[in-house]
Amino acid sequence: MEFTVKRNELLGELNLVQGVIEKKSTIPILSNILLEAAGNHVNITATDLDVSLCCGCPGSVIKEGTTTVSGRRLFDIVRLLPDDAEIGCSLLENDWVELKSGSSLYKIIGLPKENFPSIPEGSGRSVTIPGNVLRAMIHRTMFAITQEESRYSLNGALLVLTPQEIRMVATDGHRLALVAREAEIAGVDTEIRALIPRKTLVEIQKLIAEEGMTVEFSRDENHLFFTVGGKRLVSRILAGQFPNYEMVIPRDNDKTILASTRALSDGIRRAAVMSDEKLRAIRLAISPGALELTASSAEAGEAREVLPVEYEGASLEIGFNPIYLLDFLGACGVDTVSLSVRDAETQGMLRPGAGTDLDYRYIVMPMKF
Repeated sequence: MEFTVKRNELLGELNLVQGVIEKKSTIPILSNILLEAAGNHVNITATDLDVSLCCGCPGSVIKEGTTTVSGRRLFDIVRLLPDDAEIGCSLLENDWVELKSGSSLYKIIGLPKENFPSIPEGSGRSVTIPGNVLRAMIHRTMFAITQEESRYSLNGALLVLTPQEIRMVATDGHRLALVAREAEIAGVDTEIRALIPRKTLVEIQKLIAEEGMTVEFSRDENHLFFTVGGKRLVSRILAGQFPNYEMVIPRDNDKTILASTRALSDGIRRAAVMSDEKLRAIRLAISPGALELTASSAEAGEAREVLPVEYEGASLEIGFNPIYLLDFLGACGVDTVSLSVRDAETQGMLRPGAGTDLDYRYIVMPMKF
């Protein structure tokens, strides 16, 4: 194998696969990437057995061939070379790889290509999803995915495709983020459901780098396949049953305030400084025209913020985890938000005000204070 390639083009592809490469694996080959020189292209493949990414860049191939090399080490070398550098790469004996660029010369120990895992090939009909829609949905739901690895079926987001709508849902049992948009998805004639792992969602966001990109999506019994701009991402499907999220959405929350996103976010941050580190609760006292935010800690003290809001109705006090509220306010992407509540024991629902074509609902369980 022997080829030359432009440094910036190779660096962009190596940067993409860094999130997939297994860094602490007991299987050495998973720290390596598969390099394949064929035609006028250099193909790059990385996998951790759960998520695999196949990408590549143009190259001048002198001799076709395939090998594996440390993905992290190759990335570190290439990123330190000059921007306009050309890199020559050749395979030596015993799976060593030689890199030349200007006066720089590196020899890297590789591993036999036969040890590299095979990547599943997609089969069946694919559907086309607008990339900007999918990326916006991931951004608005991914933070609600549980951090507890033992709750396996909650370690990802549920994607639901119907002939008229695309929907994504994530929950950790304390809060739930649901975003939907009406859209005619080509190739969908019945409901398609897929539980996508968090790591896969992160990598999809990286691939959808430009406006106007589309995502070709298909699945089989065990894997999900995403193709974006010639790059292919393969992911294992999360096992388990995603909870019935429709049951969590409150139907009778009759008290709704409308507030400035920025003012509410800043007020919560200031008040939360004094919240108890273990309880992590902030009290919201709603009254006509005003929202009072208070937090207290036996060790630290107390904080009180009063914000103007649009509200006419009965007064009510309710407690929430401030971090959960801030996650939504940081993701909603609009100037105003609404908070609907019923009483101190019923979950609250936040929604964006005007200015979005997404149906975005965020449900948060209340806390005692």
